[in-house]
Amino acid sequence: MSSTLRYEIDVLSADGLKGKVWLYDDSLRIHVGKEVYVFDLEGRPIFIYYNDRLFVRGLSGEFVEKKWLSVRPHRRFLRRLRDDEEKRRIVEYTHWRLGTILNSVDEDEVTEVIDRVFDMNYWRLEVDADRFRKIYLPISILPPDQYLSLVLQPVIGCPYNKCSFCTFYRDRRFRIRSVDEFREHVAMVRDFMGRGVLIRKKVFLADANALIADTDLLYEYMDVALEYLDHDSIEGFYAFTDYFHKPKGIDELRKLRRKGLKRVYIGLESGSDDVLKILNKPGPSSKAVEYVKLFKKAGINVGVIVLIGAGGREYYDDHVQKTAEVLNMMPLDGRDIIYLSRLKVREESPYRYLSLKYGLTSLTMEEMDRQISDLTWKLKFDPPNSPVVAEYDIDEFVY
Repeated sequence: MSSTLRYEIDVLSADGLKGKVWLYDDSLRIHVGKEVYVFDLEGRPIFIYYNDRLFVRGLSGEFVEKKWLSVRPHRRFLRRLRDDEEKRRIVEYTHWRLGTILNSVDEDEVTEVIDRVFDMNYWRLEVDADRFRKIYLPISILPPDQYLSLVLQPVIGCPYNKCSFCTFYRDRRFRIRSVDEFREHVAMVRDFMGRGVLIRKKVFLADANALIADTDLLYEYMDVALEYLDHDSIEGFYAFTDYFHKPKGIDELRKLRRKGLKRVYIGLESGSDDVLKILNKPGPSSKAVEYVKLFKKAGINVGVIVLIGAGGREYYDDHVQKTAEVLNMMPLDGRDIIYLSRLKVREESPYRYLSLKYGLTSLTMEEMDRQISDLTWKLKFDPPNSPVVAEYDIDEFVY
């Protein structure tokens, strides 16, 4: 669902750079010289780009700096900002810079949004982020195409939560919210988002596996969400799921599809059952193929996540060969995504200890490059209706 442009205004900065101000029905976007600034309609910064530096700010108040170093091989500079003083300087510079750009804008509807941007100074943003943290448990991870979704949390944590490589949900016990509790959560989210909700056109049902809830309960969750959100601005619902808990039947999936479930994301990780044992992930991987077939038959698209580097050098060939075989058995098409996520071993991750037990040698960055190339070369999908294949770096995520 695309944004609608309401106003386009030419501007001239105090230092003589020509630029544009665009007010859309969901955001304010400013472009002058090489600089780009994007805000939601509450005035919260989303993207800030100046001096060849891109900063992405989450609702949580977190900042990540990103910069492409090269596309082939895939290299991106990533830095999560830890220093509050640095964050403050970025916000204050942005407001100062916008003051040199926006003086000539006099369209009332545009200046109203600009005023909200300036009202959202660093300290107001900190108060806003504190409010966010009282409404949400930490949003641990999302797929890259969901970074600008509206996240709702009907299910807390992960029903399995034993994968050796994953530490995303170790800070909470798994539970499924009642409809009344979820309704209260959605009402608080909607009130917090205000006009900023308009830029978030997808609804992501968190946490790790919302689809483990009964189908009728999921249907009620979706009804509640739509009560509080503008139907016309919502593109659809999305969620993580897994393939080793009891799968839903085709009739249940079709019911969810009719309600608006557009895509689910499945952590395949590896097609090798030996590698899955090291990952402490239930198999066999053939179950993933069968579940993907069910989703596709129901008209629900999928995102399949593969863990590059899993099993180290010792399982390199087995991981590549069997993962390609499993992916090739899935009826994926151009509406689907294969995400290749490089293994990041956290200090507290059980994978660190299991890799010692199994005598694994971690892949270097260059070896991961080669594994990505080897795997993608073995995929046999027919263009032009092939699934999208993209890298997925968990370190770049903020919400």
